[in-house]
Amino acid sequence: MLLPGEGILIDTPGMRELQLWDTGGALAGAFQDVDALALACRFRDCRHAAEPGCAVLAAVERGDLSESRLGNYRKLRAEQAHASCQQDQRAQIEEKRRWKVLTKAANKRIREKGRS
Repeated sequence: MLLPGEGILIDTPGMRELQLWDTGGALAGAFQDVDALALACRFRDCRHAAEPGCAVLAAVERGDLSESRLGNYRKLRAEQAHASCQQDQRAQIEEKRRWKVLTKAANKRIREKGRS
């Protein structure tokens, strides 16, 4: 269902939650206004929290950007960081598992070679 203000309501019976998966461009695409303001920040790695010279916080103080919009930006950025961390952990576990299998196979081959 389309909602006023370019929103969409999706009914997902039986699903408890939806998680972000590939959010590479989602943050930039959804928050172009925040990204445009961030170009004027004093520091390139500004988190828009309490850094001096933050153009985003200045825009909130002037009323050019709503506090809730900045809150949504921060929330999506935190979810994106969490999803990225989860994927990295899974990749590390899978790589460790792969090396474990290879090591076991190599050790087995060495033991069998010693018996011959």
